[in-house]
Amino acid sequence: MNKIDRRKFIKSAGLAGGALSLAGAAGAGYSAGADKDSYTGYGRTNYGEDQFFNRKPFIVDNPTYVKKGEPVRITAVEDIFKRNGMLSRLMFSRGDIEPAWKPADGIDALPGQLRDYYKANPGALEEFIKAMEKGRAQRANWEKYRDKYFIADAWSTAHSSPIRGRGAFPAEPRDRPEKSDFRGVNKVKLEPKSPSHASELIKKICYSFGASLAGIAKVKKEWVYQGSLRGVGREDYEVPSHWKYAIVIAVPHEWDSMYANPTYGTSYDAYSKLRFIAGKMEVFVKELGYSSRPHVPPTSYDLVMPPLAIDAGLGEQGRNGILITPELGANTRLAAVTTDMPLEPDKPIDIGVSRFCEKCKICAEECPGGAIDFSDKAETVVRGYKRWKIDQNKCFTIWNSVATSHARGCRVCLSVCPYSRKNNWVHSFAREVDPRDPTGLVASGLLAMQKKFFNYPGGQEYLPPPDGNNRTFGEAPEWMKTDEWFKI
Repeated sequence: MNKIDRRKFIKSAGLAGGALSLAGAAGAGYSAGADKDSYTGYGRTNYGEDQFFNRKPFIVDNPTYVKKGEPVRITAVEDIFKRNGMLSRLMFSRGDIEPAWKPADGIDALPGQLRDYYKANPGALEEFIKAMEKGRAQRANWEKYRDKYFIADAWSTAHSSPIRGRGAFPAEPRDRPEKSDFRGVNKVKLEPKSPSHASELIKKICYSFGASLAGIAKVKKEWVYQGSLRGVGREDYEVPSHWKYAIVIAVPHEWDSMYANPTYGTSYDAYSKLRFIAGKMEVFVKELGYSSRPHVPPTSYDLVMPPLAIDAGLGEQGRNGILITPELGANTRLAAVTTDMPLEPDKPIDIGVSRFCEKCKICAEECPGGAIDFSDKAETVVRGYKRWKIDQNKCFTIWNSVATSHARGCRVCLSVCPYSRKNNWVHSFAREVDPRDPTGLVASGLLAMQKKFFNYPGGQEYLPPPDGNNRTFGEAPEWMKTDEWFKI
């Protein structure tokens, strides 16, 4: 056994030495990545073949997240967007109606769930008030930045239309899942030859609709939100018995705009693609005779996406709280379709993301709001599982602080992540060799190269003056630079 370990060590050390000796050549590899066809996850077809990563050597029996205690379902008030929506509706009444709550009223005047949350999380309410102030300042300053970011803003607004617009596809549920998920189901039901046949077919259909990645997971109750259900409202509920499996799909943000976060990026481009893919999958599965319900962030979902995708074998959760996949890195956006169709779940994988994140910490160093945990190990227990803690309230404040308007948001942690690199030979080397290296030397060598060859502006620099200088991680593509196309 010792001989085997020593041989592995020598082999890995040789690989690491090779990686370091190639540091000079890495510049050429980086230049090669300027070709858009070499982007990680940039496929020439819709069928997923050119995003392929062989997961079989990395399949594990248990997911890489660590269970610690009894898992607990996430409540609506723990979700930053649902909580902020609840509080905003109290603070900003329509018409001449007096607001139901003002900051001067204090935490004790808030209704039950909100009161309990803010009492249990000191400083969170103050961070929300700060975020609202930053949002007002952002809107007031929009005139300063409008011309420079005009195209980026228009591009983001175009992508947000199927999410925010009336009659958006797919339609939101208007009844309990036991009714809405079966509405329109074909009375003729075909029985698959086997669950594995069904899963293989479903993934092929996902790719044909435009998904970059697709996987199947069983629905665990702890991944289902509690206290808020689309089509019903705010109430506690049992997980519907027909939510047996989830078809999990992933696409990346457009790569050039993603690298130019925070001021040129948007969350809506990937989510708008996911809405159409998930909506088509809902129709397709119902046509086969089975129930289906699409779940698409940022507004239309009832499941927590990252752990569901981990169960589906797509990747692992990183320090930044985001799913990291071999093909797309942290530039991975997720949606799911729940169904009672008999499917064969995929197994989780372990490609060493947690071990790499323990060394890296780039996302924490670059976060403008200091929202990402710097701890060496993921030791914070959240609803029964260990993870690196994300201060979502600080994160939301930065969302309200960047220079752009409709495209608000940050996503710097996606851009700076070493996994979110172009698919040149350096990335291919790292993707294949690092997960097989038991010593960690390859990761150390590649991380040193990463910090040498990529420029990191530093957290505050991403913010508008006077706090920063509206810096972006990467250069904005020319098609997003308004002054290239318009007189400003």
